Amino acid sequence: MSNHTQATQQLIEQQQMLLGGLFDSWPSVQANLALASQQAWPGGQYQRGLQAYRSNASILAQQVLAAVYPTARRLMGEEQFDGLAVHFWRTHPPTKGDLAQWGDELEDYLRSIPELMQYEAYLPDVVALEWALHAGLTAPNSEGDDPAPLALIESDFPIVDLASGKEWADISDIQGQHALVYRQGFKTQCISIPKDVQI
Repeated sequence: MSNHTQATQQLIEQQQMLLGGLFDSWPSVQANLALASQQAWPGGQYQRGLQAYRSNASILAQQVLAAVYPTARRLMGEEQFDGLAVHFWRTHPPTKGDLAQWGDELEDYLRSIPELMQYEAYLPDVVALEWALHAGLTAPNSEGDDPAPLALIESDFPIVDLASGKEWADISDIQGQHALVYRQGFKTQCISIPKDVQI
């Protein structure tokens, strides 16, 4: 193996260990000082630096998801949502350079949590609606005055009412809603439509 190939392989291994340090659980990071041993820093300095990076990443994860899913954060409560955002960051890290494209897997992630599905089963559908609205922000503007349909979210819960600012406890008629996400001009919006309407 040439020196260049060895250097490339070593760099790849170091990058993989650094990513593990950013996304793995902290106890497993503390137990793995292999990366620190390959650097010029003392192990304690390495851990302090890595912990700072992890703290910044946690804050960034909370901010990014809060911007995309404000309704879900309001319904869950800020503390619970922010904790979930950090765990989601570690288990479903970004794979693209644009963080605005991160978060599309949150719906499936929530559906995999039995306790949440037992007590707050409406949240994954709310998240699906919010992601469709978020994705619609970068959709082409509709031509003329006619709205351009982007997505239809079918739900057994009143997700349009929830997304419009209502609290779960304040909704007296708990009925499912089909949410039509559309682009009109340069605005992305949603409305509830009858279940038998074809788009």
